[in-house]
Amino acid sequence: MVFSGDIHSFLANDLKLDFDNPKSATVATEFVGSSIASYGPPYDLIAQALPYNPHVHFFESRRRGYVTVDLKRTDMQVRMRVVSDAHDPKADISTLKSYVVETGRAGVVEA
Repeated sequence: MVFSGDIHSFLANDLKLDFDNPKSATVATEFVGSSIASYGPPYDLIAQALPYNPHVHFFESRRRGYVTVDLKRTDMQVRMRVVSDAHDPKADISTLKSYVVETGRAGVVEA
């Protein structure tokens, strides 16, 4: 498992032994958290590159939020949580995407 950030976007990725070979073994799963107050890169710019990056299963830079993790012996549940309005202290919070990673099994799986 890899958790990262500093791109101000949500991403869910498979990490491969060889990114030049899409059939290469998946060795880990990476989740990237967004930010609540800072805006990310232009969505359309990154979305154009997604077809050339099949290891990226999800990308979103238009929504603000954070990631939560529930860790158990058998699996890990990851939720990408978003705020309805980053400037409103009473904003609603909802789940944009949920994923599960089973112990001993790398790869992004939507829950």
